[in-house]
This record gives sequence, structure tokens and C-alpha cells, in this order.
Amino acid sequence: MTANECWFCAAPTRDGEYLHFGMHRDVRFTPLVVALHTRWAVTRVNVPRCGRCRFGHGVERVSRWIFVASALVTGLPTVLMVGSNLGGSPWADQWQIAIPWAWTLVWLVLWAGVRQHWFGWRRLAPRPERHAREHPAVAELAADGWKYGGAPTGVW
Repeated sequence: MTANECWFCAAPTRDGEYLHFGMHRDVRFTPLVVALHTRWAVTRVNVPRCGRCRFGHGVERVSRWIFVASALVTGLPTVLMVGSNLGGSPWADQWQIAIPWAWTLVWLVLWAGVRQHWFGWRRLAPRPERHAREHPAVAELAADGWKYGGAPTGVW
């Protein structure tokens, strides 16, 4: 593989078409009076990516976030309905909860279909963004103690 080939599909790329894959390490916590101050070292690896894979990764990311938002929004009326049923005064139109559930399931199927290539869309990337973890430069940094992501998670 050359520097001008997409890591995800081996198609030729133009200059400047990269996935900027962030990594971090050396997380340091400093206790302050009211909070905990956190510092860490950050680096980015430029993983070559063609326009098709960039678009396909964007479709996967957007469909995933719409599904997550839809599931969160669907959860509120579901909790309210269950609470009213347990409280002894059920909603008169309980069938209406099926509408947000159907919407959420549609987005779940769309996201899973994009991720698992159930659809024959030629604009989707053949491999997901997480395949960048197997790039030689990323694997080398991971072997040196760098962790995936531009910032540590769970530092609150």
C-alpha cells in the first residue's frame, strides 16, 4: 500500500484526504480546590482515506447519532406511559407510543444496514472507521502506550 491509497478500500486518494485519527497518553490528574484538572498528551495519525470512504463513514456516523437521539427521545414517553400504568391511571391512547418506537426501529435498521453492508449502495465505505486502528502507524503508537481517541474517557 502506498501513501496515496485509501486504507479502507485501496482506491487512489488525492493529497490531503485523510482520516485524522486521534490518540492520547500520559494522563495526569491535578486536584484543585473545586475540581480535578486533567492533562494529557495528544497526537494525530493521518490515515489515507478517499472521498467515497469519507462519505460512507459520514453516513454511518449520522445514522448512528440519529438512532441514539431517537432512542433517548423515545425513552421519555415510554417511561411516562409505564409510570402512568403502574400508578393506576393508564393513558387513553397508549397505541401512540408505537409511533416513536417504529421511528427508532427504522433508524436502528438503517444504521445496522449501513454498518453491515446490507444495502448495495456504492457510496458506502467497505470498512468502518474503526479499521484505522489496524493502520501500521496507529498500531505502532498503540504498542508504545498510546490509547485510541483524542481525549481520555471517563475522567469526570
